[in-house]
Amino acid sequence: MNRIRTKTAGCLLFAAVIVFLFFSPLRVRAEATDEIENFTVTVEVNQDASLQMTYHLEWKVLDDSIGKLDWINLGVPNKYHENITPMSDTVDHIEDRGNTLAIYLDREYGEGETVSLDFSMTQDHMYQIDKYTSGETVYTLIPAWFDGMEVRELTIRWKEENASSWQPECLQEDGYLVFSSSLGMGEKYKLSVTYPNEAFAFSVDRQGTGEYSGGGNDPGTDDDFGFWEVIGGIFATLTCLLILASPFIFIYKLIRWIAEGFGFGTRQPTRKKITRTKIEYYDNCPSCGAAREEGKDSCQYCGRSMIKSKEVVEENQLENPEKYTKKGTYRYGNSDNTYIHVNVINVPVSRPRSSSRSSSGGSSHHSSCACASSCACASSCACACACASSGRAGCSVKDFFKESIHRGRVRIESKKE
Repeated sequence: MNRIRTKTAGCLLFAAVIVFLFFSPLRVRAEATDEIENFTVTVEVNQDASLQMTYHLEWKVLDDSIGKLDWINLGVPNKYHENITPMSDTVDHIEDRGNTLAIYLDREYGEGETVSLDFSMTQDHMYQIDKYTSGETVYTLIPAWFDGMEVRELTIRWKEENASSWQPECLQEDGYLVFSSSLGMGEKYKLSVTYPNEAFAFSVDRQGTGEYSGGGNDPGTDDDFGFWEVIGGIFATLTCLLILASPFIFIYKLIRWIAEGFGFGTRQPTRKKITRTKIEYYDNCPSCGAAREEGKDSCQYCGRSMIKSKEVVEENQLENPEKYTKKGTYRYGNSDNTYIHVNVINVPVSRPRSSSRSSSGGSSHHSSCACASSCACASSCACACACASSGRAGCSVKDFFKESIHRGRVRIESKKE
């Protein structure tokens, strides 16, 4: 029995080593090679309700082992922009790629160097008329986010003139609403500014088409190429993993079948373990005052947790505990903001030892079995629709730098003095 268990454990350990070696290159490539020291966007609303946006980035190269930085792929709110104008000598030219801009630098930047760059553009289709309240128009903006690096300092300066309200709370300096934050890898920052419908020349035909702006693939742009390539890569990775793991799964099943045939490895009895957690939510966000959205644990506007209290409770502490025996989340009592979350798992029950003694030899026999199992699963989804990258790690492997990708695109030369 011990020999069978040892073989099974060895097979599983070998499979784990194969999986680790298979994924280790992906893990290395995921390490940050750059960081954004400062990302500032200044926004003014034009009379035709379009936005005049000025970008400033201070981009630092942390590691040039995979190549030096000579261009940047930056996400913008949507494809409806024009008048893209370089404003610093560090920008050689900019290529419009729909939902992203390919910003080519004046030279290559190596490890430890920081490039400071500026450009401006006119952005449209950014508002929605009567979105929340009749008679009010709302602009919603999510600046470009960065899946593979951190933003040390993010600042959005929005001209305050005619604005009636905004989310989240911010400073007011020199006629501007100043929103400040920092972003980890893949994190996003969302803000909204509301105006009376008569403040600017809002047009139904030029409204934003989605829940909010901040990027998104448009059919027919090169961003679709990148999106489907990522999907294909994930599918290929899963297929390779399945092929690698299938022999070990077969061996494990075979050994288990043989062991059970000889009376070994018999499945252990289990019992249900029910954990009940009482969760109370705030009526309104303690940070920005927005009402809680049903089924959400955090504020849809500022991201603040809406959980007021959370505690594990016993069955005898609940009214009608029989209602809370199946896995799920249930409203508790008469409060609209109090819920009981029920988690049900099966835990093994240890078998009692037994002994028997023959009438002649006085020999005895006993058996015991203890089993522990664990399962951990993690998943992530990285939105590439408005992300920005240096275009080095991973992108070069995916042919993002081939000349054919950029052939025929709009070139906007820098206006150097």
